[in-house]
Amino acid sequence: MLVERILDRHGVRPALRPVLDVPCGTGRMRGILERRQMRYVGLDVSLPMLQEAQRLDVSGWMQGEIERLPFQDDAFDVVVCCRLLHHMQSEDEIAAVVSELTRVSHRMVIASFWDSASLHALRRRVGLRTSEGPSGRRAVSKRLLKRVFDAAGSEVVAFHYSFRYVSQQTFAVALKRVPVDERARAGQSLRSRLFDLDLDAQSGSLGQA
Repeated sequence: MLVERILDRHGVRPALRPVLDVPCGTGRMRGILERRQMRYVGLDVSLPMLQEAQRLDVSGWMQGEIERLPFQDDAFDVVVCCRLLHHMQSEDEIAAVVSELTRVSHRMVIASFWDSASLHALRRRVGLRTSEGPSGRRAVSKRLLKRVFDAAGSEVVAFHYSFRYVSQQTFAVALKRVPVDERARAGQSLRSRLFDLDLDAQSGSLGQA
């Protein structure tokens, strides 16, 4: 439900590129995205999970590692990543994952994480809640997430919560920045068109559109 609200809030619509769900698990997100007429691709490292997902639909699944996604740059309009970042045990691991998510997205990354400002994380820090150990879940700060997304080439534009400070799972929405060279080419093209239009006006003709 929260992912659907995020898609509505940020005006996500069907596009030429598909949407990537990673890690997809058994494909719980597929119905949500396909109801919105989006082409779905799900990737997970777990073969048993993918086999379970194939019981509903045999197509659209891939096995692979999120740290080395088997896709070209900008392959997907939107990348959705649920229930993964809180399993990363260091900033370097988080940064590596975020870098791959940003690389294969063309426009937007939607990623869930465990908010270090939540009540659950606070209780663990003050010793009121037992730690889950080195293999357990790790709360992440918004500042850290903004930093790693920025380094990967995207900007966190919003955070979304079920219940702020109470619900530990939070979603970050990041928009991919246009590369500097693309912005330069776009600006040069616009200046060229304006210059051509000015010449046409001076010669008394409108020119071709």
